[in-house]
Amino acid sequence: MKKMIKKFLKKINLFKIFKYNVVLNFSKKISGLPLANKGFDFILSFSRSNYISYFVRPKYSKNFKQISTEEIDLKEFGIIIQGPVTNKKELNFLKETLKIYKLIFPKTFIIISTWENSYIDELETNEYIKVEKSKLPEEPGLANINYQIKSTSNAIKILKREGVRNILKTRTDCRIMKPNLKSYFLSLQKTFISENPKHSRIFASSVATCKYRIYGLTDILLFGSTEEIETYFKDETEEEILKNYSFKKVINETAVMSEILLCARYLKIKGIKLDWTLEHWWYCLSKYFGIIDANSIDFLWYKYDWNFEQRFIRNYLFKSSRSIEFSEWLSLYNEFNLNFKTLNYKEKFYYDEKKKIIIKKSFL
Repeated sequence: MKKMIKKFLKKINLFKIFKYNVVLNFSKKISGLPLANKGFDFILSFSRSNYISYFVRPKYSKNFKQISTEEIDLKEFGIIIQGPVTNKKELNFLKETLKIYKLIFPKTFIIISTWENSYIDELETNEYIKVEKSKLPEEPGLANINYQIKSTSNAIKILKREGVRNILKTRTDCRIMKPNLKSYFLSLQKTFISENPKHSRIFASSVATCKYRIYGLTDILLFGSTEEIETYFKDETEEEILKNYSFKKVINETAVMSEILLCARYLKIKGIKLDWTLEHWWYCLSKYFGIIDANSIDFLWYKYDWNFEQRFIRNYLFKSSRSIEFSEWLSLYNEFNLNFKTLNYKEKFYYDEKKKIIIKKSFL
């Protein structure tokens, strides 16, 4: 076995791997500028078939120097950071996020909306940053949808009392790291008018807005007017939604749960007839929603294979990526026919009557 390992190392030329793929100091200047502060960093990679690149973000606010220079009215823009904080590691991530947000979202109302049992007592608050602790609903719902609805709707009420006109809704396990974004979000809203001018569009992150999942708008990051976000997270339980809007648990091989449930309900509230087809989903994307590329806002979702952050939009083994990006959405907005249906891709689910659970049977 040892001889085989030595032979393998000799064959791939270990020296070259260390020379080109190990980075011990990101402070080394790349194209004239350093990427990060000094520290011990170690990367080892080798591939004969793929090009591998790296994205370096500071973990800690002390190594983050960018600031926003835009001037936006205080009541024009507010942020909701929603979700659980279950341990010290998650709390530290949130703390550093808030320190960074003080630089890129200065003088902005931020509501951290979480639960009574969250590990959050050490969090510092001020006149702009507030913590809302909600009582856990008796039933979580599939994928904890009842938790999300309750905590988000409670946070919206606070921002409404402050007179905030537009809301960016994110999660405790997410971080944005680009300055001057309030004007960017508001510019998207002003540039891309909804099919119904009385109701502004809701913009969603490209991360997990699934192209071939019917009504698959992500709930990880959403931006819109306070009225639209309030409607999107109307305070109803999962069971109430299924009953009030005549939804089944699975419709046309689509699981009516989590983000799909929220999107479908929102459309029905707006008086839009749902036919539960991918063609109608793409139409709704073009008329009522918008897509924000994660890279354009330097967005990190610190969960589920987070180090492969392009996983939803960069997969070269399929004819199309799983998520929709701004470039494709813009084509839909301008009524170009992208012929997505010719690929015959669709995310499919079924309901197991015996186990009483929804099971996914295909991704694409």
